[in-house]
Parts: sequence; C-alpha cells; structure tokens
Amino acid sequence: SLLSSSKTTSTSTLSTASSWLSSSPLSFIHYRCMGTKALFKTNKSAAKRFRVRGSGSIKRNKGGSSHNTGYKARSRSNRLGQSCGIKEPKIEKRMRRLIGK
Repeated sequence: SLLSSSKTTSTSTLSTASSWLSSSPLSFIHYRCMGTKALFKTNKSAAKRFRVRGSGSIKRNKGGSSHNTGYKARSRSNRLGQSCGIKEPKIEKRMRRLIGK
C-alpha cells in the first residue's frame, strides 16, 4: 500500500505540470531560470538566420539562391542575394522573442 500511494502522488504531480504547460500560451518557448528572474532561451537556429539592424528592424536573407540557379535569370539571382526586412509586425515580434532581442 505504501508503494501504490507514492506512485499515485507522482502521477498526479506530472498531470498537473503537463496541464499547466499545455494551457500556457508560451509553451513552445523554453525558459532559463537564473536566480529569481526567468529568461527566454535564445533559439539558436533563429539567431543564425536573423539579425537586428542598427535601426532596430530585423534583417533576413532570401531563400532560393543555393542551388538550381542555372535557369534563373541573372537579375533574379542578384535579387535573391540581397537581404530584406520582416514586414509583418506580429512575425517580427515573434522573431525578436526567439532571438532574445
């Protein structure tokens, strides 16, 4: 009876923790706790793809220039080589949260 009671408490604790995580709106973002302040972990794949400009806007590179460029026009290849900004404010806010800026 002692073993069965300890098993039930551990499963009830896990179920409450999983329900809190699923109900949290930011459940996809990982936290790093240092002392009393919770910090967002930097998403490294996003940090390698996006940069913050001096003006504060976020810069990204265009896709489609790594292979199969033989049939693309030279002007198209040049256009794909230029960086561009993120225009949608909600997406920019999400990327800013991922890269920790």
